[in-house]
Amino acid sequence: MIAVRDVSNISGLSRRTLQYYDEIGLLKPSAVKPSKYRLYDDQCLERLWCILFYKELGFTLEEIKKILNTSPDLEKKLMEKHRHLLIEKQEKLSKIITSAGHVLEGNFDVMMLKDFDMRPFEETKQENQKITVRKLAEGDPFYDFFRPLIKYKLTTRIGVLSMIRNIRNSSSMDWDAIRLAGEEIGAAFVAAMPNGATSFQAMKAVADFKAYVSSHLFSCENDVLTELSSLYLAETEDVDMHHPGLAAFVSEALANYCSK
Repeated sequence: MIAVRDVSNISGLSRRTLQYYDEIGLLKPSAVKPSKYRLYDDQCLERLWCILFYKELGFTLEEIKKILNTSPDLEKKLMEKHRHLLIEKQEKLSKIITSAGHVLEGNFDVMMLKDFDMRPFEETKQENQKITVRKLAEGDPFYDFFRPLIKYKLTTRIGVLSMIRNIRNSSSMDWDAIRLAGEEIGAAFVAAMPNGATSFQAMKAVADFKAYVSSHLFSCENDVLTELSSLYLAETEDVDMHHPGLAAFVSEALANYCSK
């Protein structure tokens, strides 16, 4: 086992920081001497590595705690997603290093300015953070909100061949990103509730809802929205599980959109 002093020297973290991690239950030492001197074994040190890994990616300590306390399979999947993000950053830095060599040799090209554009990396980073945090959230409001759409696919003219074709066309997509987009649409309806089902915010949510369904599930013209309006009322118990009154609000908003 390694003493807290050595862990501090190796990681660069102060002893007070390690003590704080212990206090909040993020990193418990494997043993504590009578003198209250903390000792860390390999398992503790690996957990500390994970903490620093997610901290580097911008997660809060509370979020990191949830990640590390989740199932091993989910934690592994989340780490793999973020590892790929760091690989992208590494490739970006490699291009900058190569460009520096060209500049030193007097071979500047204006297109080398693109090497410093970190916007795609930051956007992916933020999206990964959102996906990770939402995966850790209690319950699953995503499926509850879209349950009427699942019922529509099972009870209407959407044929088996059409469903298979849609799945095949979407097989190369980032399902986490698709899921996140769907959750954000549901959140937009919730945010619009205080403004009423005829408000600009509600109509914008319906428009985004229509575009999302058309892109990823099935053709969603106004006649389909009208049917979905009735289905949301029929699925009130599930849709309202996380936000009471949401089903009736979505139903009314869909109906108002189609009446215009």
